[in-house]
Amino acid sequence: MIQLRDLHKAYDATTAVDGVSLEIRAGETFGLLGPNGAGKTTTIHLMVGVLQPDRGSVLIDGVGDPAIASVRRNIGVAPQTLSIYDELTAEENLRFFGRLYSLSGSALAERIDWAMEFSGLTERRRDRSKTFSGGMQRRLNLACALIHDPPVILLDEPTVGVDPQSRNHIFESIESINMAALLSLQASSAFSSASV
Repeated sequence: MIQLRDLHKAYDATTAVDGVSLEIRAGETFGLLGPNGAGKTTTIHLMVGVLQPDRGSVLIDGVGDPAIASVRRNIGVAPQTLSIYDELTAEENLRFFGRLYSLSGSALAERIDWAMEFSGLTERRRDRSKTFSGGMQRRLNLACALIHDPPVILLDEPTVGVDPQSRNHIFESIESINMAALLSLQASSAFSSASV
């Protein structure tokens, strides 16, 4: 699903990423751990095509560079810095991000309802996000990353600065998405085997 091959990235004399190679298969949950300044966010920026590596390559689903828009559409990103709009309601934020991915009509409405339920914000859907707690904003940030149902999800410190309840909700939500993806992969594999 994601392949990093000998990634290098430097900012002037500072090496941020030095020869990172890894492979993350479909259905896997992978954590990139390290101290502040270790290059985690830079690696994520390389994985989503925001930055270009000085050397090495990134492949998403074995088909392409995330700097290409059609490849990037397969990625959902919840950045460390919140990417929601304070003056918009939860629902308006989701509608905005859904439209960026060409969702409209009933498909968009269904995804918004799903995201509201997923984030636990259904009762607050018409409230401006600036009125939300830090944990609620993090949950909305994640929901915005998932609005287009991407096969690849990248989260940069999704629980930073949140209360234990919201942290648990985020982890449980990630686990439920992963479980659904695994069940879908198993069903697809069983269908392929039966068709042979």
